[in-house]
Amino acid sequence: MIQMLVSILALISAVSVAYLLTIIDSIVHNQLYEFGLNFSYDWADPYWMVLKASLALLGLTAAAASMNITYFFWKKVTKPQVRKPKVRGQEVSGVAEEEAKAEVAPQDAAMPSLFRCTSCGRSITHPLRMLDFNSQRPKMINICPFCNATVVPASYTYSEEVTSAEEDIRRTR
Repeated sequence: MIQMLVSILALISAVSVAYLLTIIDSIVHNQLYEFGLNFSYDWADPYWMVLKASLALLGLTAAAASMNITYFFWKKVTKPQVRKPKVRGQEVSGVAEEEAKAEVAPQDAAMPSLFRCTSCGRSITHPLRMLDFNSQRPKMINICPFCNATVVPASYTYSEEVTSAEEDIRRTR
């Protein structure tokens, strides 16, 4: 932001100095002849060269400041907008409503579930991995990143349904 303000100040200064140099030039070529100034290339050539070089450098400064201001605004316009999380119960309309529904949709449809948290019910593909020091020998456990509960892989979860092969194994024991 400070860079843009400095560029705006440089642009305003360059335009002001260019305007003042043209006023000085009109004084030299109009009013000084009324006071007896005699034209000579001895003083006119260096004067014109310095005046044109000053105006060229001021033009270069103004062009650089203008490009810097333009780049700043272009970068500001093309900057990706960060979406703010929507509060549940907040009314949304149009395309934003469809996006809100997609965000609220259950995670099971969106991605495969390797872990399911029994506490919050969310599907997790990458849980937090931590060491549990509660026993004599530390062991690696998986933690739900949403509620900090211990989770087990979906293949290890026990279901109420028992297959016929599992029934045969239980009977033989």
